[in-house]
Amino acid sequence: MTDSETVFSTVDAVTGIDIDNERLDNADDLAEYSERHRQAVLDAPVMLRVRELDKSFEGLHAVNKVSFDLHQGEVISIIGPNGSGKSTTINLISGFLQPDSGLIDLADEPVAGLSPADMSERGLLRTFQNGRVFGGLTVEENINLGYHRRLVAARPFKSLQRYPIARWLSLLAETGVALVPGPRTRREADEVNIRVDREIDRFRERLSARRRDCTYTLSYANRRRTEIARAHISEPKILLLDEPTAGMNQSETAEVLRQLQYLKAQGHTILLVEHKIDLVTALSDRVLAMDGGRVIAQGAPDDVRNAPQVVEAYLGKRREMNHTRVAGQSHVLAMQNSIGAVVEVEDTGAGTGRDETGTLDDGGDALLALDGVNVYYGQVHALQNVSICVPKGAIVSLLGGNASGKSTTMKTILGINHPKTGSLWFQGEDVTGLSTRRRVQAGIAAVPEARRVFPQMTVEENLLSGAYTRHDREGVAGDLEAMYDRFPRLKERRMQQAGTMSGGEQQMLAFARALMSRPKIICMDEPTMGLSPKLVEDVLEQIARLRDELGVSVLMVEQQAELALSIADYGYVLQNGRIRLHGKAGDLLGNERVQEAYLGGVKQ
Repeated sequence: MTDSETVFSTVDAVTGIDIDNERLDNADDLAEYSERHRQAVLDAPVMLRVRELDKSFEGLHAVNKVSFDLHQGEVISIIGPNGSGKSTTINLISGFLQPDSGLIDLADEPVAGLSPADMSERGLLRTFQNGRVFGGLTVEENINLGYHRRLVAARPFKSLQRYPIARWLSLLAETGVALVPGPRTRREADEVNIRVDREIDRFRERLSARRRDCTYTLSYANRRRTEIARAHISEPKILLLDEPTAGMNQSETAEVLRQLQYLKAQGHTILLVEHKIDLVTALSDRVLAMDGGRVIAQGAPDDVRNAPQVVEAYLGKRREMNHTRVAGQSHVLAMQNSIGAVVEVEDTGAGTGRDETGTLDDGGDALLALDGVNVYYGQVHALQNVSICVPKGAIVSLLGGNASGKSTTMKTILGINHPKTGSLWFQGEDVTGLSTRRRVQAGIAAVPEARRVFPQMTVEENLLSGAYTRHDREGVAGDLEAMYDRFPRLKERRMQQAGTMSGGEQQMLAFARALMSRPKIICMDEPTMGLSPKLVEDVLEQIARLRDELGVSVLMVEQQAELALSIADYGYVLQNGRIRLHGKAGDLLGNERVQEAYLGGVKQ
């Protein structure tokens, strides 16, 4: 146990079981405690009742008839792949979005449609996915603000604040009390300071020495701790945590997990959205899995994460492998055979089958190679020693769950993110310092997530925008006609605004636009997201044709592993910013370690 690890021993408020670090560290004891807690809270009163919650955005059914109960003292986690409806659901519950229909009851009081401020006043406090602290205020001041809703003496006439005109009386009264505090106000302030001390003491090894520092000077993890303390200080009826460990490393995640387990033992009611499935399993009484706006499974954590429909939601449906090759691509198969079976990587980016110049170990040339790349977002270590190799004329899939680092890798390749250390090689040249424009001119193109076509421009204008770095008019005109031959649907709609086309047609347009720059490699970010099963098949076929007919390499960032590996030559699996597995696509397909990277441990 490290000096900074939380040490506690307490009696669980729900079950009466003695809880300490030793019990939580013992798998059998933790399982027994979790099961008894899970059964006990089901007899407790319902604190949050959600019924038939529904929300659409311009035809997209983001939340579709979601219903569940959250009991007093219960911890429920919501999981699901990107676009499943998790964030929309918690934004509806916390008042940041207005539902189209459905019921939300907080402690048997109807609250659907209330503002975030009203929800806070009624006892639902939340943290945010990206972390929201006041950077110019100290740790103490940030946490102190969390108790504002519970103040009485310092907020005279606070009931008037809901009325647009009368609220000024309340604000003026608050200002007066702040300038000339009376005995009641001073006593209340002293009580708040005691509460602030108690919250800081929960993270004493992390926050005690920094309590008077402005939060903009803190590490990312300490800002998240400050935000959790600010939400908890007012002892809310429900604590809603949106990815509380996002951006944290494993030790930091373990520390926050221990803090949340302590809150659970104290009887706090928690609704959690979290992508780290092992944390969800260790903390939750129940788990709701969402996909396509619906709840597809709910129950005990192990039952949900191993449910076939949940595995399919994360990994995608199995599709038959098809590795037909055109002449001249035998070196790809040679590369596959030379690298061997699945390799599990512990803490480095080594073992990718490429040397420091981007050359494959079997002698073949790597078209694109990342070598030990480290990328930070502020103080968040987003990519950790990532090394990837994409051969000529190959499809390489970059896999991983939400927040694993896939899109960050893509942005780094395109020059949008810049590595702190490590290098990027393209056609044997170090291009780490090149701008995005220079990389496009060199032959790197992109099909971004959600297609990102220009909706007000015509199909033809979108295609021509893909050739903006080129100056050969005749060549551009010839390639334009070639795109119409390859995608006849686009020719039919050449003068139609791109925003009026279907999702599948927009995806074809995004492919064709990328090809207009005459790339040697196309980086595709979630090309199947939001498409129907039939359109997914069409898109995958088009990706395979780019490789087989044009010899264009493809690096495909994809969350649905089974689909991506069905057409890929090779795959890498990212988890928490690190490469955890890599190997031939056929060896990764169906491999339990891939599922574990997405959903944590699997049943034996």
